[in-house]
Amino acid sequence: MKNSAPPLVLASSSPRRIEMLTRWQIPFSAVPPGIDERPPAPLGAMRYVAWAAAAKAQAVAARMPDAVVLGADTEVVLRGRIFGKPRDLEQAAEFLRALSGRTHQVYTALHVIDGRSGRRVHGVSRTDVTMREIEPEILAYLRSGEAQDKAGAYAIQGEGRRLIASIRGPYDNVVGMPMRLLRRLLDECGIPVPAKNPDELQKAFSNHVSPSAGRRPAAARSARR
Repeated sequence: MKNSAPPLVLASSSPRRIEMLTRWQIPFSAVPPGIDERPPAPLGAMRYVAWAAAAKAQAVAARMPDAVVLGADTEVVLRGRIFGKPRDLEQAAEFLRALSGRTHQVYTALHVIDGRSGRRVHGVSRTDVTMREIEPEILAYLRSGEAQDKAGAYAIQGEGRRLIASIRGPYDNVVGMPMRLLRRLLDECGIPVPAKNPDELQKAFSNHVSPSAGRRPAAARSARR
């Protein structure tokens, strides 16, 4: 980043988002937003994820008015129900049983506030994720410890990838930072993103999924939105 460019601040303490920005060699600092992620009124899935990303960005931008602040939020959604981070192992098991054998959506909203100009840019990325029938494997997966702080109670970048039959859409969106969308938003704010293939993680994941993995049983197909 050039010296004239404003600092990029990630309004998050998420290890996954920090790792992805670091991997892409984007200079940034991370500041936890410290907000209550309950909206003032009930919201549908798409409006909620956009609200949460904006709320995180606004909280940090208020404390760092000269920075470019990036807020992000990722949610797992099945037939309109939001599957956030489970409060305990019992709820994590409930989430995984509900997602087993079905196709759900993962939405990540990004919201950027440019403190120099007052510009705000935002967008939402979507990925359809089909989970295998995993009922016999749920308890073993919960013992891995991955489920506790993940939306939907699984981590596609970890042991949770074994639970997945196929994905349609950006892989990095499921991890929590859709780089193609981020590149576009930061470009609008004058922050260059190193020229890398935003689909490289998607290709690496797809190479480990068999051609038949994405075929869902009839019950699963009927659950797709």
